[in-house]
Amino acid sequence: MEEARERLRSGAGPGTVCGELAAGAERWEEAARAVGLALGIEPGQLRQRLGIEPDLQASFEPGEEDLYGEFLEMGGVFDVPKQLDEREQEVEEHLRAALRAQGGLGSGYCLSLQRGFVRGELARNFRALTRFGPRAGLGRPAEFWAALVAAGEFFDPADGDEHGTVAQALAECRRRLADCSR
Repeated sequence: MEEARERLRSGAGPGTVCGELAAGAERWEEAARAVGLALGIEPGQLRQRLGIEPDLQASFEPGEEDLYGEFLEMGGVFDVPKQLDEREQEVEEHLRAALRAQGGLGSGYCLSLQRGFVRGELARNFRALTRFGPRAGLGRPAEFWAALVAAGEFFDPADGDEHGTVAQALAECRRRLADCSR
């Protein structure tokens, strides 16, 4: 675990470190465990994340240790959970209410949102849900947009990314909610 901690401190990403350690290990899961523990992920949580596919190493060939580490990183195994304060917990509840009203979504999209919840990236999830919207014929649009408006009112309006600011997304949610009542 100390070697993993040193490599992470030097700026290497968790997937890279896992791959490097796996290259010298008989059981690659031990490398993943060392990286997770070095990141501060609780042992029980890490065991749960790694237990999803108990014999994952068999899916890779010798020499593909870097791909193994990358795969685990992309799957969220090394995501460090953020402790949410009361305001953030309320925002998360509203975002999850929107998800329940959305009417379902693809697994890749769902994984991305779940990783955002774990890492506390609530504004990113808010903007993503706004872009995606409820599923036609399956979602409950009024409930979906109302939950997003409630969540959006908690954010700093200037918070943004390449897709726009929270203020822009909140305005869109309000417009869509108003359209639901016409």
